[in-house]
Amino acid sequence: MAGPGDAMQQPVGGAGRQWVRGPQDVVAGLVVIAIAAVILRTLSLITTTSYSTFSPALFPRICTYCIMLGGVVLVARGLVKHGPGLERLPLRPLALVVLAVAGFGFIAPLFGYAIAGLLTLIVSGLAAPDLRLRQLLVVSILLIAASVALFSYALKLTMPIVMIPGLSF
Repeated sequence: MAGPGDAMQQPVGGAGRQWVRGPQDVVAGLVVIAIAAVILRTLSLITTTSYSTFSPALFPRICTYCIMLGGVVLVARGLVKHGPGLERLPLRPLALVVLAVAGFGFIAPLFGYAIAGLLTLIVSGLAAPDLRLRQLLVVSILLIAASVALFSYALKLTMPIVMIPGLSF
């Protein structure tokens, strides 16, 4: 006996099998696969001497293949299991996160990674629908303090932490 929700699961145009049961999973998987393909193409530009030696691209390449496998699993899941349909893409959060990441690339060489990281966390945090500004500021400051402790002091990386005229370290 068919229930009220079964009519939405049937393909348009009559009886038959519906190929895409979880459109969100299929589209997300295809996007992940496409991004991984671009990364693999970019990694192929790194020269290697032979397969017997390790190249700087080995670990990123392995990670990218794992990410691509995750995309394939998402597509397969969307073809087999019923899932939610496609929804309208929220442009504000997407734009804020892209702006935050791009901003980090521009700000870090000019003012240091602590200031760039703090601004990145705050701008990307503004994309959250349930924003609590005080919590965002506290978490951002704690994350930057932890990253400074890790990268500059524990790992002793020579990245400028803060570069402001008259105050650099």
